[in-house]
Amino acid sequence: MSDKKRGLLFQTKKQMNNGAIATGLGFVLYLVLLVLGLELPADLVAIAFGVVGIFNSLSVLEGRRRNREDVSYNLLWGQLALTIFLVACAVLAVRQRMGL
Repeated sequence: MSDKKRGLLFQTKKQMNNGAIATGLGFVLYLVLLVLGLELPADLVAIAFGVVGIFNSLSVLEGRRRNREDVSYNLLWGQLALTIFLVACAVLAVRQRMGL
C-alpha cells in the first residue's frame, strides 16, 4: 500500500493494525470495567471504542478492496469481530439505560 495521505480513513497497514490493537484494548477495558461493577464507565467505553472499531473496520475494508495482498483476512475478520462485539454491547447498554 502506498503511504500517501488521502481521504479520511487509515491508509497504511500499520495504521490499520494499530486501530485493531486499540479496538482490542477497548474491548478488554470494557470487560474489566464490567467485572469491577462499574457499569456506566463500561458502557461509555463500549460506545467510544465501538465508534473507533467502525472507523477502523471501514478503513480495513477499503484497504482490502484496494490491495488484497497487503491487507490480510486475519486483520479484516478480526477487526470485524471486535467491532461487532463492541457495537452490540454498546447498543444493548443504551437500550437498557433507556428502558427499552
